[in-house]
Amino acid sequence: MKSSMMKMVSLGLCLSLSATVAACGGAGDPKGAAAPTGTTSGSVKVTLDLPSTGNPKYDKFFGDVGDLAQLVADARASLESAPATLNKAMNVTGTTDFDTALKTLSGKLKGKVTVSINVTPAGADVSVVPVAGVTLSADEQAMVDAYKKVVGDIAGIPMKLEPVVAKAIDIGKQAAVLVVSAKTDFTGMAGLRTLPSVVNGFGKVTTAVDGIKTDVPVIGDKAKTMMISAKGAF
Repeated sequence: MKSSMMKMVSLGLCLSLSATVAACGGAGDPKGAAAPTGTTSGSVKVTLDLPSTGNPKYDKFFGDVGDLAQLVADARASLESAPATLNKAMNVTGTTDFDTALKTLSGKLKGKVTVSINVTPAGADVSVVPVAGVTLSADEQAMVDAYKKVVGDIAGIPMKLEPVVAKAIDIGKQAAVLVVSAKTDFTGMAGLRTLPSVVNGFGKVTTAVDGIKTDVPVIGDKAKTMMISAKGAF
């Protein structure tokens, strides 16, 4: 069990490096995520099926792992919901990819608005102003609002992912302590009943953190690509 958890600690430290690259790409180079297609929701509930031990130390540890996975899932969801957000504003049924939705929206608004995007570390300031002599219809204004929301969500990915670094480091520190103390913390009947689920939970944590380590840079690359497309649409 100890060697398994040492591997998890190592993965957590690797995740810190990956997340640092993704979350600190700098203004104008936002990093991103991917979530469930066909929904306008920017959130999805993550369930890792980690144990509840009745011991505050271990429950905090497993809770922190769940929070970390949720942060990454929320960032992914912000990106994956973008096409549906645009399509809903245009009353487009069915699902499309982001570039297709963006191209359709741009075709409806191009020549009618002037777009300015200023990406900041905290997100983006998006200005969409009708050109002189143009009054947007209610439907067109809905498209503008959807575009501004999507760009803001994409630009906000670095802020969403920023806590991943600190949380990954903290999980690594907790794991190093708990793997040593588990056999003495769960003894007698508690050991018989709870220790196996704790050991199993450590294995799930290893898998979860390994997946997050892989996902974060992929999410970052996707957000960067989507922001380039959003900026070039007008």
